[in-house]
Amino acid sequence: MADDETTTPDETAAAAERLVRLGERYLTWPELCDRAGVEHEVADRLWRALGFPDVPPDEPAYTDDDVRALDIAVQGLERLDGREHEEATDLLVREARAISAYLTRISEIQIDILLELQARGLREHAIRDAFANGIADSELGWLLFYGLRRRLDETLRRRATSEPGEQEVVAVGFVDMVDFTRTSGSLDPAEFGRLLNGFESLVWDVVTEAGGQVVKLIGDEAMFVCPSAGEAAEAAVEVISSSGRSEIPPSRGGLAAGPVLHRHGDYFGRAVNMASRLVDRAEPGTVLVDEALRDGLNSAGTFELHEHGRQRLKGIGEVPVWLLVAGNG
Repeated sequence: MADDETTTPDETAAAAERLVRLGERYLTWPELCDRAGVEHEVADRLWRALGFPDVPPDEPAYTDDDVRALDIAVQGLERLDGREHEEATDLLVREARAISAYLTRISEIQIDILLELQARGLREHAIRDAFANGIADSELGWLLFYGLRRRLDETLRRRATSEPGEQEVVAVGFVDMVDFTRTSGSLDPAEFGRLLNGFESLVWDVVTEAGGQVVKLIGDEAMFVCPSAGEAAEAAVEVISSSGRSEIPPSRGGLAAGPVLHRHGDYFGRAVNMASRLVDRAEPGTVLVDEALRDGLNSAGTFELHEHGRQRLKGIGEVPVWLLVAGNG
């Protein structure tokens, strides 16, 4: 894969085809739907949910792999009709939209990382293998799928203890870097990247070690969940204190606990909204918690909780808040 500044669009397209091996694009929309035996309306909705725009009906833009993917995606849909068919189609579209959003980010990350790996002479055999044989039959493809298999294993084991569709009771945390916009404004791109990488690495490592899960990283802010209040408090305090001892700008945190809805890899509910509002009210180097999180920490002797008055939070109302302080254990 050559440097972007010296690569022509045709060369980039050729490199992409060597890597992904989608095959010849010789099928039009009507031909794709006919080959897969899928209604155009269903295929159209799925295609847009994957993040791809419509193309003219006479443009050959689809491959045999597109036929196979569409055929597998809608298996069983032909047996349904009426409302059941509509609801099932909505389910497939939601799945495609949610997975595509994450795969788009993964694809961007992988291409960026490949360029850096090449520049450092890392994973040379795996990368050559991917371009020589296609990513699906390469060491690089195996490595990517290995990551998915590991995550599937963890998710299935974690969910085995809960009933499908039931709300989980968890501790939710948000941490962010204070004055990130002002701090990052004076940094060059390399320094900016190192700052974000340092913060993301810190949060990921600390939350994982505490027994929690990072839900999402959005620049200067991270959201995580933990099974217990104690684990969430441990993670938040460690992130905030480590930020103060490193080149990462001072951080702050907000924690709340309660039932949440887990949907498409994200979490929703009052506890999520509460933690998000609390982090905005926290001072640099501090963690604010709600009443439910405080109650969950009552039996833990490694933390102190100081009353912080009542706060009026947007969309929630006036609630009592506590300041979390790490004790001496």
